[in-house]
Amino acid sequence: MKSGMKLTFAAFSIAALPVCGFADNAFSGIQAGANLGYEDVSMDWETTTFSSAFSNNDTFAAVGDKTESMDDSAFAYGVFAGYNLAISEKVILGFELAFQDSDISDSINFVPGFDDGGNNSTSTEVDVNATYLLGVKGGYLLDETTMVYSTLSATKTEVESSSFCPSDGFICNPGSAPKSFKDDDDISGWALGVGVEKSLGNNFSVKAEYRYADLGTAELSPVTQELGESFGVEADVEVVSQTLQVGAAYTF
Repeated sequence: MKSGMKLTFAAFSIAALPVCGFADNAFSGIQAGANLGYEDVSMDWETTTFSSAFSNNDTFAAVGDKTESMDDSAFAYGVFAGYNLAISEKVILGFELAFQDSDISDSINFVPGFDDGGNNSTSTEVDVNATYLLGVKGGYLLDETTMVYSTLSATKTEVESSSFCPSDGFICNPGSAPKSFKDDDDISGWALGVGVEKSLGNNFSVKAEYRYADLGTAELSPVTQELGESFGVEADVEVVSQTLQVGAAYTF
């Protein structure tokens, strides 16, 4: 009997001990939502090398001014999902997977760096497609319903080039029909975001965020070498994005 009473007392004593766990707040848990904003993208082109139209083995470097700057701005949209862990009453740590897309493109009307004084008229359009982001998130609660936060993410983006080469005798054969070329490259980079999020209650919240992203450098072949028909063109395009966006989220 005494032994049973001791076990019962021990059980109540353990249950009465303080439970050491993570705090809970309006932003902790699984979160998913959508963003809408405005994106500005710069695309810095640098021609690197040319391949001869007369020999498979001959290449030569770009000369003179081999760079061109392109840029475009457009409305951006995306979705995100992640998990926020409250490690104290004021601090959360988490991770986030996001998708962002917009209609970003710009073009140049000649190939820089070709030894023709800039007289060729081969044009190239560069498109920056959707970006995928995976990163970490840290937040600090200013009060029970307001959080400032930052994110640091790895990014993956597809960049496409579409070129039109007229029969002007510079890049493409004047005795042949005009040619069209396409190429693409998947580039990796990073993004840093800062924002503020406001809980509206009932697990809903809204946020505003600024994101800077160095998306990486695409290695493109805007014009393909074809013996007797066209010089090959190799170019690097560095892509940098800035986005200002608002979003809404639901925390499960």
